[in-house]
Amino acid sequence: MKRLPFFTSSQRRALLVIEWLLLLAIIGLSVWRWQSADSGSEKRKVMSRKSDYVVRDITYATAEDSVEVFPFDPNTADSTTLLRLGLSPWQVRSIYRYRAKRGRYSRVEEFRNVPNLTVEQWVRLEPYIRIAPRFRYVEREEPRERREPARAVEPPVAEVCCEDVVPRDTFPRRDKLRVGQTVDVNTADTTLLKMVPGIASKRAARIVAYRNALGGFVTKEQAMEATEMPDSVLRYMTLSPQPVRRVNVNRLSVSQLMKHPYISFYQAKAISEYRRDHGAIQSIDVLRELDEFRPTDIEKLHPYLEF
Repeated sequence: MKRLPFFTSSQRRALLVIEWLLLLAIIGLSVWRWQSADSGSEKRKVMSRKSDYVVRDITYATAEDSVEVFPFDPNTADSTTLLRLGLSPWQVRSIYRYRAKRGRYSRVEEFRNVPNLTVEQWVRLEPYIRIAPRFRYVEREEPRERREPARAVEPPVAEVCCEDVVPRDTFPRRDKLRVGQTVDVNTADTTLLKMVPGIASKRAARIVAYRNALGGFVTKEQAMEATEMPDSVLRYMTLSPQPVRRVNVNRLSVSQLMKHPYISFYQAKAISEYRRDHGAIQSIDVLRELDEFRPTDIEKLHPYLEF
């Protein structure tokens, strides 16, 4: 710097800083290249090791040129024997699982159950499959009647009295109701309800269960709510006035109110919340003011509520 007298001291210091920066940049670039070259060689070594491992893993299967054919019993052949026959290792494992689960190959055709067995393998191996007699099932002997056709023997002629003939239907059949006959849907059990044309066992049981859940029918049309039925069943039904079981809306909990078919969860919850905020419900007019109850719901519930 002293040889450059035409530069000022500040300019000479700036040039000195630039020289040091260039020197550091050159050293850093050299170190980076050396490290990248070293890491690249390490990566190539790792990749070569992985490729060697993959090659070794792939070449684990039996080579095609080492496939042999010879008689074998799939019930007793070990893994080495099965691999020599050209089967893959996972096919050999499937054969072992088959033997562990079912115990044996009793017929040659059962060897087709080996997963993904190719046609070439089956054609090559089928002639050499041998099933030992101890692994086969005993063939059942056909009855003599099947082996030798029976001779036709004419039955002896005998007089048959009409009193000895047993009727085909030994149990009396329950008749259905005729037009004009009815049953009381409010008191009839399943036996009587099954006499109605169009009602069988399942429909009769559902009607009785629905009637018990309601607490009794108010109209005979309510029986149609229990299950799908033709409208013609109503002509065979009558309804006798019976006291129904009422629901006390001020005493029952939400779960108890929900047991009634006409009260949903949201309606039972609305009743419970109203009792908590305003006290006991005095009349059905209070339920009309709640959003959860529609006019049709009030009309259906009116006979079953008490306050």
